[in-house]
Amino acid sequence: MRTTSAAVIALLSPLVLVAGCAGAEGGPPAGGTSRPSPPEQEDGETASAPPEESPSSGSEVFVYNTYGDEAGGPTREPAGLTASEFTSFTGLTWRSWSADSAEARGRLTGSWCLPDCQDRPYEVVVELKDPQDVEGTEYFTTYEVTDSGDLPDDMRERMTEADQGRLMLPTSQ
Repeated sequence: MRTTSAAVIALLSPLVLVAGCAGAEGGPPAGGTSRPSPPEQEDGETASAPPEESPSSGSEVFVYNTYGDEAGGPTREPAGLTASEFTSFTGLTWRSWSADSAEARGRLTGSWCLPDCQDRPYEVVVELKDPQDVEGTEYFTTYEVTDSGDLPDDMRERMTEADQGRLMLPTSQ
């Protein structure tokens, strides 16, 4: 019996270690995603972990977006963009994204064009511009439809009246 108990313990020990390292649910440790351990230096000391990147690091500019996420947040080159409570872009293919502007081709719709654009959004080119610092993060603040494609003039006027080309920005909590 003693040999059997020793064999069971020998078999179960590695499983207990693996389960203990993975956390209670088998995922990353509590508190979010796991980060790799800092590398060991030649002298045996552990190097400090690299700083976490924040949205405002470097000269990056973002667009505040609530498309598909009501809480919203900073994004770059999104496939869908809620520009304002009145205007949305979908199927965006980004041609450029820089510290000054960003340009994409995609489909445009909004409450100002219903019901005309509900099933058939307008094909347009949109440019995001005028980056400004909002609580430490650079965001584009305006958009302009630079190639209105099949967007009729009367609908373009309605779009302009709806939000004057202003993009949504995060609000202070």
